[in-house]
Amino acid sequence: MANPLSNEQEIYERIKKENITVHPLVWELLDHHIRNDLHIINIIIGSSVLFNQSVSVPDAKKVIDHTGQIKKFLDSIGNYINLFNLKMP
Repeated sequence: MANPLSNEQEIYERIKKENITVHPLVWELLDHHIRNDLHIINIIIGSSVLFNQSVSVPDAKKVIDHTGQIKKFLDSIGNYINLFNLKMP
């Protein structure tokens, strides 16, 4: 789990107070891209834990690839926000 931001609680309060929402299409993109990659990672790691085996090198490479895909997707969202000079909450 990531370390909380120093002002994370303030951000949550502002989101609630100002009723800041995310467009449904953005949620759909997040759900589709991130969920698919996390599902694959979960299967690989879960199988290793379930059968008490080490993660094989090819599977470890798959995990690295899928975490890279998540990062690439999140970076593209950040680039989109910067491109259109959108304000973050």
